[in-house]
Amino acid sequence: MHRIAVAAHKGGSGKTTVSVNLAGALAAQGGRVVVVDADPQGAAGASLGSPAVKPTLYEVLSGVASLQEAVRPTAHERIDLIPGDLDLAGAEVELPRQDGWQTSLRRALGSLRAYDVAIIDTAPGLGVLPYVALAAADQVLVVCPPDFLSFRSLPTVLEAAERARVPLIGIVPNRVGARTRHEGDVLAELRARHGAQLLGEVPRRVALQDAAIAGQPISVYSPVSEAAEAFDRLAREVSQSHARTP
Repeated sequence: MHRIAVAAHKGGSGKTTVSVNLAGALAAQGGRVVVVDADPQGAAGASLGSPAVKPTLYEVLSGVASLQEAVRPTAHERIDLIPGDLDLAGAEVELPRQDGWQTSLRRALGSLRAYDVAIIDTAPGLGVLPYVALAAADQVLVVCPPDFLSFRSLPTVLEAAERARVPLIGIVPNRVGARTRHEGDVLAELRARHGAQLLGEVPRRVALQDAAIAGQPISVYSPVSEAAEAFDRLAREVSQSHARTP
């Protein structure tokens, strides 16, 4: 099972949107996918129409439940979920008290055999949970909307991935399409500084918000749409990157 962390230092960057819709695109291409909701907000589960039910990832990391007990089916073929909930916030304090806490999620995911890909929706920031999620991954996908604060925080998350020794798949320019001078300037800087690392852009589309409200990936909610096509391309880029990984 290939494990991909979707990361951004700044909250509100669209990590969950990318995580859920990448999972949907990979599933639509024939993959068997498990989404790991490693954010206490539980947004990935909500976006898949699957509210958190105990045990969640918190119980797994606390050692009181197995990962198999926490896996939940979703309404979407080929996509399962390991839910997260607000209790995960307590793991920020509790996990460092455990021996080998840095690799706790990686060890737990090693017990899964039924999936081709695990998509780990990480919490924002630089705390314990984001590090554990990065350390569990084989590769990381970094999300960066074309705004100044997201661009400013980009080196921070790239450095965090390097410290966790997880290779970078690439940077996804997310929510592109406001057509403002500010967005154009940031995209130009992104291309100038990180051109070789940039993947296909994900457009800003209301359909992505509507899909999340409906609890569906865009590949299900609106399969013939610009947003669905963008995630189909992204899924193919991610699969190609995996194929090149030794």
